[in-house]
Amino acid sequence: MSEEVESPEEELSEEELAEAAETADALVVYAKLKTIRTRTDLVARKSSLLREKFVALDGTERPLKLRYYQIQGILHLLAMKRFLLGDDTGLGKTLESIAALCYLWEKTPNLKVIVLTTKSATTQWSSEFEKFTTGVVSFTCRGSPVQRKKVREAFLEATGPSVLVMGYRSAVQDFSEIQDWSGYVLVTDEATAFKNPSTQVGQVMKHLSGQAERTWALTATLIQNSLIEGWGIYQVIAPKLFGSKNKFLDEYCITRMQSLPGARGRQVPVIVGYRDRDIAAFRDKIDPYFLGRAKHDVASELPPLVTRHVECELTPLQDAKYAEALSGLLEIGQGDKATEVETTKLTAIIYCQQIVNHPELIGLDGESDKLDTLIDLLNGDFAGEKVIVFSRFRKMVDIMIPALKKAGIEATRITGSEDEKARKVAQDAFQNAKSKTRVVCITTAASEAINLQAAKAIIFYDTPWSAGVYLQILGRMIRIGSLHDRCYAIHLVVRKSIDDRVVKVMGNKMTLVEKVLGKRIKGEKDDVIVPVENDLSDLFDALREDAKQGRRK
Repeated sequence: MSEEVESPEEELSEEELAEAAETADALVVYAKLKTIRTRTDLVARKSSLLREKFVALDGTERPLKLRYYQIQGILHLLAMKRFLLGDDTGLGKTLESIAALCYLWEKTPNLKVIVLTTKSATTQWSSEFEKFTTGVVSFTCRGSPVQRKKVREAFLEATGPSVLVMGYRSAVQDFSEIQDWSGYVLVTDEATAFKNPSTQVGQVMKHLSGQAERTWALTATLIQNSLIEGWGIYQVIAPKLFGSKNKFLDEYCITRMQSLPGARGRQVPVIVGYRDRDIAAFRDKIDPYFLGRAKHDVASELPPLVTRHVECELTPLQDAKYAEALSGLLEIGQGDKATEVETTKLTAIIYCQQIVNHPELIGLDGESDKLDTLIDLLNGDFAGEKVIVFSRFRKMVDIMIPALKKAGIEATRITGSEDEKARKVAQDAFQNAKSKTRVVCITTAASEAINLQAAKAIIFYDTPWSAGVYLQILGRMIRIGSLHDRCYAIHLVVRKSIDDRVVKVMGNKMTLVEKVLGKRIKGEKDDVIVPVENDLSDLFDALREDAKQGRRK
């Protein structure tokens, strides 16, 4: 790889970086990488394994040209054996990692590569290798145990550049068969899958990473809810970077001790906030092992995002049921199917969100001003536009689809209920400018590995709890290649209800994310403590206080 520079003395080649990395001269490597991060004039040497042209989503053939920031990312991956690429969604992390692998394969053709990702993205990864490379054989490990074994055997027997793509759950299920493998390059997509080291996925990933020659992680959301998630991910990628969990909590978090129910007085530390200086220290600690660019920093052609809150009202039935849910005893269903359920703090919060969304979610006939408002927006402000509608509840999508059809709005869906083929059909129908399908209703199951950039707006029927999920969903729409001059994020909110509170909680989490990773949605004040509002008791108490004050005008 070469670069266009004014003087030969300034040139920073992949060979220099690789040599410094091999000699474990971390300071030399880091100094070179910091220089590379400032360069916007980088040009990549053509790899013989990268295609000259590729077929874009619209079916046209285009030249494969790496952008300067993608070359920056490639150089980081080549220089660092343990690294996390945290570019925003839609900036091409997949292409960056594939291109970096091609340069490695040129030097070591028989180098084995394993890509671990979410189940829904396995086929897409294989398609990306086919789309961008030539001479690289991709093996997709899916299906029954027997089928997966045959794929692994074929992968091991293959010569030349080859890659095995498999899901995290498959890696757990087949761990006994792959635990002795070593010397491979491990690429971990959607790295938040192993943010908790105590899970099976976390434990398997730590072992596989330890066996790997290189481990690269990809995620746009290193921090989704809490700083401890970053610690968990780096326990897999670079386990020596931080110490124990307790040491991390002491150094980077504000905690309080909380008793465990039924644990005879046992207490555990719970994160209640973060100091700016500790967040800055965390950011500095990971900086040699992390590169993440926000879309608006590197892609000026991206449309700006306009955020609006649209207020909705509760019907008398919803208002009464909302109060019931907070009282501790809620009757759900009706007629012969009516049953009374005791509500805990957790279930009360879930029931409150369902009631606010639509009475049918708790088995009752009734109207919903939220649904009426959604239809008004789709037939009014966004008439004729492509729109994504998000809800955390699959059953809410079940209610939406026929209601939209009745209102003359052609809609499709992508939830956890559809198989891969149905997801692809839905995506293609929505993305096709000539298709009558102009609305796609999604759940968190569509927050990853789906391109929906035809959308002019996303309407959040309810708001995700996680800032990471929120950013992932926005990333389905705001992507390089968008044809819109601006995009919209619309939140449907019932005043003084669970909607208000969840928006506030998510906003606080976004503050943490942006303090660690930089501004992700177009600021910030110094020396403030970022609160963590994820305690169920606090949220439940706030909902009860809102209910006492009343919501309806």
